[in-house]
Amino acid sequence: MVKTDHVEERLDPKLYILSISKFFKDLGTGILAFLIPLYIVQTHSIFAPEIPDIVKAGIVTTVFGLLNAFSQPFSGRLSDRLNKRKPFVIFGLAGFMVASVLYSHVSVFEHVVLLRAIQGITVGATVPAIVAMVTHFSTSGNRGRAIGIYSSMRGFGYGMGALVGGIVTTYYGFTAGFYLCALLGLISLLLVQFFVGETHNGHEKQTTTTTSQNNGRSAQFYSLAFAMFIIMVGIMIIFAFLPEYEVRLQASELSLSIAVSAYVISRVILQTPMGVLSDRYGRKKLILYGLFLNIPIVLGLGYVTRVEELIVLRALQGLCMASVETPVMALAVDLAGGTSISSRVSFITSAQAAGTAFGPLIGGFLGGYVSFTMPFYVCAIMMAFSLIIVMRQVSEPDTNVSVSRPD
Repeated sequence: MVKTDHVEERLDPKLYILSISKFFKDLGTGILAFLIPLYIVQTHSIFAPEIPDIVKAGIVTTVFGLLNAFSQPFSGRLSDRLNKRKPFVIFGLAGFMVASVLYSHVSVFEHVVLLRAIQGITVGATVPAIVAMVTHFSTSGNRGRAIGIYSSMRGFGYGMGALVGGIVTTYYGFTAGFYLCALLGLISLLLVQFFVGETHNGHEKQTTTTTSQNNGRSAQFYSLAFAMFIIMVGIMIIFAFLPEYEVRLQASELSLSIAVSAYVISRVILQTPMGVLSDRYGRKKLILYGLFLNIPIVLGLGYVTRVEELIVLRALQGLCMASVETPVMALAVDLAGGTSISSRVSFITSAQAAGTAFGPLIGGFLGGYVSFTMPFYVCAIMMAFSLIIVMRQVSEPDTNVSVSRPD
């Protein structure tokens, strides 16, 4: 049952510092997500010299997402076992910095893939730890707002990254873009190291659940994870099509960066309001609305004829994502019952990272070997399926879990 009464609760100031730190790192992540699919056009492949650029773009993006998703459950469980979060964040940021610098020194496609794999592992190690820290800086009464603020800063950095990447590449080249990413990672690392303390699970109040309740919650976790996976496929699918859009729409790198950024700017504006709405009126309805609206939007991406149309559709995708991501994460923490948050939430974040990986892969292979529009139809069908699953399997938990405060 959803609670209708709502008392505004104050958030820990460290949440804002952690969110600002994530902004700088994800600004760099956004720059790389935009630059690398374009950069690999200049590289040559040792093992597959005739591979299409659209497939190369799908592979290099997928490798990052898969390794990102693969590392999260392991780092989440280890983080809970050690009852530490901060070392995982520092490790991931350091790996992000090193790989960013090395991109400018390679010209072979397989080397770019290797660096993306390493970066996927190190970045993935930070995700469960950071999400757990966000929940430790909040309570069940303001968790949606806390995740909304954190997600807004993260999303704003990612979206602006594409725009910054387009500007830097246009006027200064790829090398300048890669070194800028490393600098942004360093700023993020320093903020976490000196201004964000460690958090622990030790004082959480756990809810008592029966075996049947635990099984029901597991089914809801699977449903939420699948929904997150599918919507990320729909969001990320266009990254494999950036080289193709560049030709079809006769678009510049700058105009494509605006299209990529339009999604995140829209999402950032709405992320925190959606989090507040999920605190007050429940999570499930917002998730369903976001999935439903994204179906025709994804189909439209296969039929754009002007870059302005692409920009509008990406902005609408930002609206959909804002109504899904924050409620899903807040609901996942609620379902965790206040225990082992890193390992439990890593299940959702891994699905999100897997969607990030398979979106470009689906787009690259179906678009490269079947037809340009086929991947958009496949994605829309999967999204409709996930909508039905969430509608049938997910319910609002009646829980009031409080998590520990940081040191």
